[in-house]
Amino acid sequence: MTSARTPISADLLLSRIAYAFKEAARWTLKGLLAIAIVFMAGVIAVITAAAGLFIAAVAVLLKLTTGKAAPRRAQYAGGETDESGITLEAHRTARGWTVER
Repeated sequence: MTSARTPISADLLLSRIAYAFKEAARWTLKGLLAIAIVFMAGVIAVITAAAGLFIAAVAVLLKLTTGKAAPRRAQYAGGETDESGITLEAHRTARGWTVER
């Protein structure tokens, strides 16, 4: 039993070639778009890292160049005597100065 072959027409051959070119172009564009997205993500990551390093360097320079200030502690004012002879003591709190008798 022999199978009958159908002749390939020029139109069919040209349409298959055009379809193959169209598919190749579509896959090429998808690949280029994927590469562009990965490239842009890398560029954004590098720029972000550079900005972070710059901010850290400025913070270190500010820390090194500023004077050594004493750490902020609660202040205490010694007792004072008012006109009536009562000794008042004041100390600093989170809300401000507090006076106690």
